[in-house]
Amino acid sequence: MAKLFVTVLTLLFWYQVTKANAATKPNILMFVIDDLGWNDTSYKGSDIPTPTIDKFAREGIRLQQYYVQRVCSPTRSAIMAGRYPYHMGLAWAVISNGHPFGLPLNQTTIASELKKGGYATHSIGKWDLGMHKWEYTPTYRGFDSFYGYYDAAEDYFTHRVPAAAVHLGNDDDMIFNGLDFRNNTKPVTDKNGVYSTNLFTEAIEQVIEKHDTDEVPFFIYAAYQSVHAPLEAPQKYIDECQSIPYKNRRTFCGMLRAVDEGIANITMLLQAKNLLDNTIIIFTTDNGGQTREGSSNWPLRGNKATVFEGGVRGTAFVWGAKLSKLNYDNNQLIHATDWLPTIVEGIAGLELDKDKWALDGYNVWPTITSDSETPRKEILINLDPPQKGFIGQAALRVGDWKLITGQPNCSMSPKRSKYELNCPSGWVHMDGSIEPPPPNPSLVWLFNVTADPNERDNVAVNYPDIVKKLMQKIELYNATHIVQLSPSLDYRSDPAFHHGIWTPWLH
Repeated sequence: MAKLFVTVLTLLFWYQVTKANAATKPNILMFVIDDLGWNDTSYKGSDIPTPTIDKFAREGIRLQQYYVQRVCSPTRSAIMAGRYPYHMGLAWAVISNGHPFGLPLNQTTIASELKKGGYATHSIGKWDLGMHKWEYTPTYRGFDSFYGYYDAAEDYFTHRVPAAAVHLGNDDDMIFNGLDFRNNTKPVTDKNGVYSTNLFTEAIEQVIEKHDTDEVPFFIYAAYQSVHAPLEAPQKYIDECQSIPYKNRRTFCGMLRAVDEGIANITMLLQAKNLLDNTIIIFTTDNGGQTREGSSNWPLRGNKATVFEGGVRGTAFVWGAKLSKLNYDNNQLIHATDWLPTIVEGIAGLELDKDKWALDGYNVWPTITSDSETPRKEILINLDPPQKGFIGQAALRVGDWKLITGQPNCSMSPKRSKYELNCPSGWVHMDGSIEPPPPNPSLVWLFNVTADPNERDNVAVNYPDIVKKLMQKIELYNATHIVQLSPSLDYRSDPAFHHGIWTPWLH
């Protein structure tokens, strides 16, 4: 009996120690804003007023040399797993509903690692990392809770997703349409007509309200649907943007105003609950802005889905009341893959088995908080081998230099000019007009992006040795790539077979 009593006391002691250690760790609130362009926040001089975002950016650490992938799923996989998408087969395609693939199950996630260290983990908003099997959905990937949708885009009010048309071997193309909204694994069917930005803000507030401050720290992955297409916002937010003369940008402004209001409400609640001072806020886009839908990357070149700076140089900042160095521009190289080791090791102070997970990311927390030299010397911006008619594309930044080779935009062919509207590789002005780039039949670009961040001077012919050196680096990366996944739409996923709801259909 005495031995049992001692054992119980020992367990209680270690429980209290673990509880105390967890309580000293900071909360982490990560905002991922969908399709936010370089010139879409007023702290950067945008015509869109974003006072709350501005406040935290100006007080915080602004990441000026921060890179993401060119589209959403690749960036979100890089953030969540700390690996380059091409190492996971995810460099090629957006993971849309009905397509049987996702973030591979042999990869860890930020949530899984933080959960081991005693964090409560919550995913709210856009997932976009797979839904064909339950194992690919958030509550099976380390999150205690999920409130949001699985697809890359959907209607902001009806929360329905129409899948892209697919030819199924007959004369008809099929378009699948269904509800995509979940509370954990349960469909949410009573929010038709309610704007998703407001729903996600309320969900984040509920997590904070319920949080037991004496128990464990939290990690909230707040992936707003905004400001991705379709262009939809309640009229009251659009009315706040009447000074903007361009219709698409005016609606886009309303969408971003709703996000800014949401962040204000969330941070005021954190302050009221005495949690804000012990919370690290991370704010990032997932790719450059879609100019066709009202976003702006000016004066950077390019657009979402391109590897020019307008597609991959991301708006991002970090804020924390207790950080030793604040209110400055950090100009060190940082990539989306760095978030996993930075959050897990740097912020949470947990151990991470980097060899097991073969991470491409670095713990850049010392770089961010003290402006010390980054351990990252280069960024593989993209490596997309030729397939399905696509001629292939690679982009690499090393120091001041950036090399691009292959497809300049998102077309299957560099001659299909309509893609210059979807993802222009030139410069899109504030009025939406496109300044086309000069012809480049070589499909090789070299820029000194420190001296020429707007990529107007292709110096590839002037520095053939640098081109050769960077090409060799790309070849080394290419030797480690795996087959990139892009499966066709599976007719069995049709929501018509699942009560009108997008549901994992494979077991």
